[in-house]
Order: sequence, then C-alpha cells, then structure tokens
Amino acid sequence: RRAPRASPASVARARTAPFRCWTAGHRSAKATMPLVKIFCQRALNVKAVELHKSLVGIWNVTATPQVLKVMCLNVADASSSGEEVYVDIRAKAKPERTPEVVQKACEETAELLARHGHAANVRAELYEPSLQYSAFSAGRAEGA
Repeated sequence: RRAPRASPASVARARTAPFRCWTAGHRSAKATMPLVKIFCQRALNVKAVELHKSLVGIWNVTATPQVLKVMCLNVADASSSGEEVYVDIRAKAKPERTPEVVQKACEETAELLARHGHAANVRAELYEPSLQYSAFSAGRAEGA
C-alpha cells in the first residue's frame, strides 16, 4: 500500500519540530548568508523570527532579508568564558564589510541579545564568495 502524500504544511512542521527556536529566512534563497548560528543550553527568551527582523538591519541586508538565516541550536554541553549564548556568524566578504563594520555589527548583535536578557559572545567569519557552494531540495514524500 502506498503511503499518503504529505502536505507542504505538514512537511514544514516536521522540518522545524526538532528545534526549540525556528529558522527564519526564505526557503528558495540559494545561498543564505549571513548565517547566524546561536548556540545555547536553554531556550532563548526570543524567537528566531524576531531576531531576524533586527539582524537584517544590523548586518545591512534590509533590501534582501531572505539572504539572512537565523538558527537557534540547543547544546547539551559547552565550555564558556562567561557567556550564556555563543553566536557564530558566517558572511560573504564584500568591500563594504570592512573590519570596522563587521566589528560594529558583532557588537550590535551582542547588544540585541542582551536586550533579551542573554549574555552573548559573538564572532563573525567572512569567506570568499567564489568558494561557496549550495543546493536546495524541496523533498519528496516517502514512496512517491
């Protein structure tokens, strides 16, 4: 007997179910950057979608907000230098992303999390765009 085809809504729910925070961004964005990974040992006081709204301004992607991806990841154990939240940001190296601009964006990202009650350690890494590769799959129901 053939399995019933999953609806797009049920597939979307299943994809986000394991996460206590959900990702914000646009599914069809081929190369989603900046990628903001937030590691925490307890759930944040704010949803990823709310952080996304502020981070598009901080990282100067207001014209193309779908290129910014926010992921909240709960970790079972981690070393710490006093932070409650560790933020790892990866973004394309662009002429306008000078060391000063990136440092300011890191500071503003830390301040954003502080406003939500989280001590944060934020780091950013820029990469050469010609070395990035990506793929997107819409997925298929099993047995289809």
